[in-house]
Amino acid sequence: MLKDQLHYMSIQEVMEHLDVSRSTIDRWRKHKRLPSIKIGKEIYFDKYEVQRWYREMVRTPRTLAETASEPVLTIGYTAVSTHMWSPIVMKTFGLLDKELARIRPHDRIDVRWHRAKDGMELVKGLLAGHIHIATFGDYAFSVSQLLGRMMPDFHPVLLAGAGKSPPGSGFAFVVPRGVDLEHPSELATLPLATTTRTNSEYRLRKMLESYQLPELNIVHRSIEDSLESLRQGRLGATMMWEPYLSIARHERIGEPIFERELGSAFFAGVAAEKGWVRDHEDITVAYLKAHLHASRLFREQPQLAAPAVCKETGLPLEAVLRSIANIRWDAALYKKDLKLIEHVDPVFPLSTHLPAAETDIAYSIHYLRIAAQELKLPVPPAAPIEGEWQRHML
Repeated sequence: MLKDQLHYMSIQEVMEHLDVSRSTIDRWRKHKRLPSIKIGKEIYFDKYEVQRWYREMVRTPRTLAETASEPVLTIGYTAVSTHMWSPIVMKTFGLLDKELARIRPHDRIDVRWHRAKDGMELVKGLLAGHIHIATFGDYAFSVSQLLGRMMPDFHPVLLAGAGKSPPGSGFAFVVPRGVDLEHPSELATLPLATTTRTNSEYRLRKMLESYQLPELNIVHRSIEDSLESLRQGRLGATMMWEPYLSIARHERIGEPIFERELGSAFFAGVAAEKGWVRDHEDITVAYLKAHLHASRLFREQPQLAAPAVCKETGLPLEAVLRSIANIRWDAALYKKDLKLIEHVDPVFPLSTHLPAAETDIAYSIHYLRIAAQELKLPVPPAAPIEGEWQRHML
């Protein structure tokens, strides 16, 4: 063929030769003068010109001006939930740095890790543009969707799943050892604590409403304060989730109860603002590749991932290992995951007096599919997976 005689390569061949994504090739053609030629509707590359250009790009030192204008990538995460620990592993093992170096071997990206106290802080960061990619839970994501419907220039989109818990195992009340309660109505006799504006408070209020107990006196405390108060015998009951359920069991300071009554699944995912993603497709794919590596590490080598979490959080190793084992680490998006988010009402109980709001969840599987393909992993379908979670996880 003429293409072979002229040493021309297709765009797919160049992607494989340089081990980069299509969006990276497009960016290099536009901003880095990667030599190419258009023949009809097809784009080709001279093999030797590409090799020469790549060697020159790697060899040429950056100017001071280029160094001063290094792009900043801010990753938001929180350590208060096991479901959202993937960024900790990504940071500790340099997983994201490795992927970014592959797509931009000459341009350094200044990666900054923002550890937030909760998911609401991450939503505010996305809204303000201070955080570019974040991992948070279903309640925070439902709040971001509500804000997106109110603000025309803010379009948060779900890119991948993170940690997941099936119904009946995501949350539980924890009471001191020896306290025996048989029905949720008995909670009225105890001081009851939860964190404010979180999955925990939302699920607590929904359960209390279902048992016609909405007027119980609820004390707002951080999860760390609740754990310490429980340890000291100063608290009758508190709403907890992983890793604190595992810590309570490990330290024998409390017993989880009413997990089935709460009946609540828990979903955490990776989110970003749609406009930012469109402008940074190669970085988005690089992040999701690192995220997939982290998920696999939690599934297959928890003994390697756990010490990184312990160093970041100060939590005991045995409790961290137990907690990791209690979570499903699966980046694929399922219809049941989206339905869970749709059913979370961020303005409950006020919404009981308001008309039903639009609940379509904004998501994009496109970049996760590219990430999986580049890692030679099973590529998820273009639409959320129907039915139950599958045995093979992404």
